[in-house]
Parts: sequence; structure tokens; C-alpha cells
Amino acid sequence: MARLTDRPRTDRAPAAAPVAVLDRAESEAPPASKGGGGSRWGLPRTFDSFRDREFRWFYLSMLGQMASMNMQLVVRGYLAYVLTGSYAALGLVGLMGGLPMLLLAPFGGVLADRIPKKTVLQVGQFASMANAGVLATISFAGVMRMEWLLISALAQGVVMALTMPTRQAMIPDIVGMGRMMNAVSLNMAGMNTMRLFAPAAGGFIVEFFGFGWAFTAMASMFLIAILALMQVTKQVATAPGKVGDGPMAIALSSFKDIGEGMRYITRERLMLSILGISFMSSIFGMPYQFLMPGYVADIFDGGGAEVGQLLAISAVGALAGALILATLPSKQRGRMLLGGSLVLGIGLIAFVQTQNFWLAGAFLMIVGIGSSFRQALSQGLLHSNVENAYRGRVMAVFMMQMSMMQLSTFLVGIIGDRVGIQNAIGGLGVGLVITAIVFTVFVPSIRRLQ
Repeated sequence: MARLTDRPRTDRAPAAAPVAVLDRAESEAPPASKGGGGSRWGLPRTFDSFRDREFRWFYLSMLGQMASMNMQLVVRGYLAYVLTGSYAALGLVGLMGGLPMLLLAPFGGVLADRIPKKTVLQVGQFASMANAGVLATISFAGVMRMEWLLISALAQGVVMALTMPTRQAMIPDIVGMGRMMNAVSLNMAGMNTMRLFAPAAGGFIVEFFGFGWAFTAMASMFLIAILALMQVTKQVATAPGKVGDGPMAIALSSFKDIGEGMRYITRERLMLSILGISFMSSIFGMPYQFLMPGYVADIFDGGGAEVGQLLAISAVGALAGALILATLPSKQRGRMLLGGSLVLGIGLIAFVQTQNFWLAGAFLMIVGIGSSFRQALSQGLLHSNVENAYRGRVMAVFMMQMSMMQLSTFLVGIIGDRVGIQNAIGGLGVGLVITAIVFTVFVPSIRRLQ
């Protein structure tokens, strides 16, 4: 197990480096971490960040957490549809998970800046494991009701709101700014790998063993995440505040810290532009995943296994897109971000035009590529341009898009019940195309980003 230390590592991101310095740093990879790995790995550029021992353990922890979360996407959504037969109920489960992100994510950003990030993540992973364990117990007892799903979604949303900004802000601390874009792309590749296998695994477990064992598998994945994160060195907080501040003092100063973060974002117009396209493309581009269980049941007369297959196909495209980004140099990233949003919209429009299962899967692969470009590039561009002291709070605002996405899912679910789910999802694709065109024409600062 790695030794715990409060001494900051010298090859990590500085406290508040100017943007120009950070941009230059991206072209200079930092030395391999003292934990080992070094040049003996002989890795190609695509996997450069795996030279860092700490990143490898962080990555394994992320895989465990993402496996559980992507299982949840199918299992909890499919269970909600089985219990109610309603798209609105599907959206309501997502909304219950997303509301805490809207209300509490800024406080999660304060935690990311004020408390050692490893501590925040460990507490959150333990709470998530307990949540999945409770759902497994209820399922095995045969007393599952929609109310329990909503309570669980709300509890998981609180945990995610308070910990996701930390997980996103932790990457530059581990690998340094030189490998940041590579690490973010590999992180996205890992997430999409779990999107490839975990939903399918969740669907098959439900199909052959039942919901109780699916929730048990989710709890087990969080246990793997906890054990892996224990190997990552604990570092001091980025902006810890006054010496001796305890949890209560941090809580009382949270509103001031949040205000400082918001003023920083509004002062840096580039931050607003990146966050703007990220929010809009998330609102239009992500709800289809949460509505997939109902869509497959209605359009393809399928069940959990078919849902897992389609989401896995989408993840193949997303994984390919993430690996391409990990290989490419950090150039023309603004144009690629806009292009990814456009491809995502076109893919969704094409997806709803067919009732052939495998052709729909092919279009979802295109959707996956566009989604991967959108997610990785928006996150990477924020990391490249934010001051380190505000990183956690900026990433908290970035993660608030998840709550807007859940609200969008709820509204699209209601619309789908009224006008048909194909028309509703097709409208999302049209919205994405319009968003990409508007930002391309009227926000030239995005186009010029390298």
C-alpha cells in the first residue's frame, strides 16, 4: 500500500499557474511518478499516462465505480419500467438522481478544493456500496416498490453531487498537466469500456438471475473501487483555507467559496463558453441512454439483454473515439468539440429512423463516437484553462450538467408518452445539430481553442 503523506508532489499541477504556462506544460510530459512504472513499460503515446503507478490504481478504482454506475443505468431503469410501464417513471428515477447534483454540486466543488480528494472519494464510494447493498436486500426480500427506487436514486444523487467534482479534479493532481489530456481521454476510454460491458452484464444478470443479484454485483464493483483507491497517495487539499479549519468551519465558509468560484467563471468568458456548449450538448445528447429500456421494449419488443446490447454497441463507438483522442496531439480541440456535438446529433436523428435492431446499433456507434468527443474534449479544455485553486469548483459546475440532463430526461419522457418516443429522441438530435451550428457561428473563441 502506498505511504500516506501530506507533502505535495513536485511533478503535479501548480497552485495557480497562468493559462499560458499550463498550455505550454501540455506539450511537456512530466517524469514518471516515484511509485514506479517509468520507461520500462515501453508504452505508445496513446497509453502514456499508464506509466504513472498512481494513475493505474486510480484508473482501476474508476473502472469499478463506472462498472457499477453503468449497471445501474440498465438495472434501475429497467426495474422502474417493469414496475410502472411508463416513460415518465423512467425519467422520474433519473430526475431524483439529478436534482441533488443541481443543488449540491457547488458544495462538492468546495469539498474538492478544501479537503484531500482521496478522503472525499473514499467516503462516497463506501456510501454508494451501502446503497446498492440495501437495494439488493430489498429485492431478495421481494418487497421492491417504486418508492424504494426513488429514495435510492435520491441518495445516490447526493453522493454523486458531493464526490464527482473531486473525481474529475483529481486527474491533473495525479499525472500533471503534461499528461492531463491523455489521462482524461484514457479515463473516458475506461468509462466507455464499462459502458461496453457493464450494461450488457447488468441486463444478462437480470435476465438469468434476477434484480437482487444485479444489485449485489453493483455493490461488489464499488468494493473493488474502494480497495484500489486505497493504493493512491493522499495529497494535501488544493485550497485548504485557514490552518486548523474543521468540517464545521469549512461548511460555514462554503457559500463564500462557492461565490468566489462563480465570480471566477463569469470573469473568465472562455470558461462560460466551454461550459455553455457542454451543458447544451448534454441536455440534448444524453437522455437517450436513460430512456433506452423503454425504447427497446416498445420499438424492438426486447428486454434487459437487448438494452445491454445496444448500449454496448454505443460504447464501442465511444471507446474508439476516446482512444483516438488519447493518441492525437492537443491541437484543434475546439473544432473537434463542435464536430463531436454535430456528429452526436446526426447519429440520434438517424437512430430513430429505423426499426431494424442492428441498423439502429450501427447508428448508436456513431452516437458513441460523437458523445466521447463531446465529453472528453469539454472536460480537457476546462482543465487546460482553469486556475488550479478553482479547479474543484469549476468541475462542480461542469458536473451540474448531469442534473440538467436528468431534468431533460424527465421532460423527454413525458413528451415521449404523448408524441412517441422516436419523435422525442429525434427532436433531441435536431437540438444538438442546432447547438453545434450556433456555437460554431457565434462563439469563435471555441473554434480557436487548441
